[in-house]
Amino acid sequence: MAAVNTGKMQNPERILRLLRTESMLTKQEVARRLHLSMPTTLQNINDLIEAGILEECGTSESTGGRKAKKIRLRRRAGLGIGIDIALHHTQLVVTDLLGEVLVQQVLPLQFCDEPEWYRSLGTSLEHFLQANQIPAQTVLSVGISFPGIIDDESQLLLRSHILGLEHIQLDRFHKNIPFPVVVANDANCACFSELRPERPTYLYVSLNESVGGALMLENRLHLGDTWQAGEIGHMLLVPGGDPCYCGKRGCADAYLSPKCLLEKGQTLQTFFRRVQAEDPAACRAWDRYLEYLAIFLTNLRMLMNTDLIVGGEVGACIAPYLDTLCDKAAQYDRFSRDVDYIYPCSRKQSAFAAGASMLALERYSSRLLCP
Repeated sequence: MAAVNTGKMQNPERILRLLRTESMLTKQEVARRLHLSMPTTLQNINDLIEAGILEECGTSESTGGRKAKKIRLRRRAGLGIGIDIALHHTQLVVTDLLGEVLVQQVLPLQFCDEPEWYRSLGTSLEHFLQANQIPAQTVLSVGISFPGIIDDESQLLLRSHILGLEHIQLDRFHKNIPFPVVVANDANCACFSELRPERPTYLYVSLNESVGGALMLENRLHLGDTWQAGEIGHMLLVPGGDPCYCGKRGCADAYLSPKCLLEKGQTLQTFFRRVQAEDPAACRAWDRYLEYLAIFLTNLRMLMNTDLIVGGEVGACIAPYLDTLCDKAAQYDRFSRDVDYIYPCSRKQSAFAAGASMLALERYSSRLLCP
């Protein structure tokens, strides 16, 4: 890839960021969105095309004159790596600049906060790239999804209930990975993977082994005063109810984690096959789950008054039951004409890892501009 002689990096970086959130734009649209003059816009775009970072991709609708050419990112001008660290496994993905997963692998790498585990992660990543013929020089950044509260400013894992950790320095990741690294909360990563130009604000509800959430406000993750905005799994749903792993009783997590639906040894896929076969016990469990979920979602709607995206393992399966869920939600929401604000996630697989890659690319994609 040719180097871009930008002098001042600000405008090329702004153009790059804009085209990571918009699929394609005309040069005139870029100038208008970024409040740049046309000569400045044309010079920067031409430099980026020459460098192999942007490409022309057709023309806009004619308004009477010559059709304006559209431009977009060359999706594979650089690559991102996403790593999802869970208790019993680790997932690796490679994504293009817009977050499409190109290759992936799940490793039986059970987390352990020991130096050898971090060295194993670095070695596994190296082997993963070699096996998939991914040149290291094409990798811009690595994003790591982690089930815990992350203080990005202090580079500190504050707490992870699931992994039983507190106050862990994140430099142990940086030391073993030879690329710029961003470590983020897993629900924040999944939330970021759902970002679309037409929907800049939404609340993401992650229904996984543990229940979590994340809030996107005008294309930016809202992290809160102490980095734990979106810990909705520990909002009280049933006072004095079932015990939660956090030590309280009646948390949403105790009623909305997928494990609430499963019998011993059963998978979620098996459970939904039973529902589809109209197994009475499975249907009762699913109806009870949807009732609690409807209460939970309408409470969140009252708080945020924005779209709600249902993700995680359950969110990936919920689309066929969305009408039922919305009907139940309508019983608890007397302020909306229609319950038209609940959506199933669009990223049904690898959301944590892909979102982590996208978050890291958001911070480090300007490395494309470096000689």
